[in-house]
Amino acid sequence: MALINSGSKSNRLLASRRFTSTALNTSQEAFTSVLDIQASEVYTQANLIPNTGLPFSGSSQHLSTFQSGSSDILKYYYRQRLTKSNVDTDVWFFIQPSGSNSGVTPQLLQGNQQTNFVSPKYGAVALANSTAEDATPGYGVKVYKSTTANTSSLGGGDVVSANDYEFDYKTGVLQFNVSKPSASEIVYVTAYQYVGNTLADGVDTAGTGSFDALDVDGNILPASDDSYDIGMTGKEWKNLFIDGTANIDTLSLTDGFTYGGVTFNENSNALTVTGSNYTFKSTAGSDLFTIKNNSDELVFQVDDRVVVLGSLDSTPTAVAGGIFYSGSDAWYLGFEGSGLP
Repeated sequence: MALINSGSKSNRLLASRRFTSTALNTSQEAFTSVLDIQASEVYTQANLIPNTGLPFSGSSQHLSTFQSGSSDILKYYYRQRLTKSNVDTDVWFFIQPSGSNSGVTPQLLQGNQQTNFVSPKYGAVALANSTAEDATPGYGVKVYKSTTANTSSLGGGDVVSANDYEFDYKTGVLQFNVSKPSASEIVYVTAYQYVGNTLADGVDTAGTGSFDALDVDGNILPASDDSYDIGMTGKEWKNLFIDGTANIDTLSLTDGFTYGGVTFNENSNALTVTGSNYTFKSTAGSDLFTIKNNSDELVFQVDDRVVVLGSLDSTPTAVAGGIFYSGSDAWYLGFEGSGLP
């Protein structure tokens, strides 16, 4: 006799409730997201899920994570022990780490209930019937039931036929339709889980084509601080328009920039400032404008209506129109040639 009542299940799902067992009535089932899809359930990096060449298939890879670029995309569970319902053995939950041996109530959503598993629809057509343990693995789950607590002892006789259960890849709930486990049996599942970015983390437009404009009513925030970039070398945005304050920790410019009518540029490692006229204003009464050399020695300074030159202990090479201060009450002005006047 079938353990799953399809009519009850569809009615509960349409009412945004989870269906676990006919032993519960509709009002006892937990509410969950069914028709009202949440941002955390929309895969924005689905294009990075491989459809062939799946990375894992064995016991040594339990809880391994597959990365694409710098992002975690898939997590692999090898014969993960499920947690049964405390009502009956027909319903089991994908909880990591596993829950109580006596089971958990199906009326509540457990905090460590795992969701968002990758179904065979993400695999190539040739892998539609392949499981996550096959030599050429696919995204189909593989289910075992056995009295052993040693997963390495599981064999072909412990494998549950796909006709005997329904696994909800979205919620991680497994329901036996026929031949439910005995009270002493344990259920294990091998599966792939999606752990990449979702809409709740932001939008990843890689591989999604181009768009003319994107209107956003609200803030655009990264999932974590100091972790993500906007653009990259060779794929740079063109113009940036900000009506407000740009708070930038470090600013690195490769081209000149213009502020008002003044242009700042770099020429042979020297700063070039171009404009029609300049005004410098300081709120201090001294040290209004100071220039120092590479040794941090004073070269030129403007105090309040007083110009100060740094001193030179040795006579410099003569320059027409030059002026310098010796540091011992001697000034030299307009010298030229090989010697002083």
